[in-house]
Amino acid sequence: MMIAPLMVPSLLALLIGPGPAPSPIVAQDEEEASYHGTFTYVKGMRGDQEVPEENLEGRTVEIEEGELTLVGPDGTDEFVIKVTMDGEPGEDGVGKFTMEITESSAFAEAVGSKAKALGKHEGDTITVIYDYSEGAEYPDDFEPDGPTQHLFVLKKSAEEEEDDDDEDDDDDDTEEDDDDPRA
Repeated sequence: MMIAPLMVPSLLALLIGPGPAPSPIVAQDEEEASYHGTFTYVKGMRGDQEVPEENLEGRTVEIEEGELTLVGPDGTDEFVIKVTMDGEPGEDGVGKFTMEITESSAFAEAVGSKAKALGKHEGDTITVIYDYSEGAEYPDDFEPDGPTQHLFVLKKSAEEEEDDDDEDDDDDDTEEDDDDPRA
């Protein structure tokens, strides 16, 4: 099956696959929460063509352990993608992943489609490139080479970052309670 019509979908799927070792996308410690959550699209490429901004606006990607959900502008889960890490990440922090679409309200024919992908994170940004062609190999780098390779750059949503800040504030309040002799 082809994933070509899934412009926005499969891209992030590879971000969150459980694996035998920590991945550049899935942290195995207290920083893990920074790699999970809701992300917005910064950029998209299909082959050498940029995805128009209006096609990315309002769409988000929800990342959890081993799965990502591509959410449309109306809040509908358009694609659910299982992500499996294939081995340990390289010294450069780049992880290799296999993605498989397990559910789709937008393109039912895509269910079962697979892609090979590379992923990396830098701060609050995740970059993913995948190849959905039949018998695909992992892309060589983060530059799309041909029409079956798609690249997406995602950034943790501002709301998620605010929630993280609020959680930090709650921790400060807890410390004050620990000093309270009535506690």
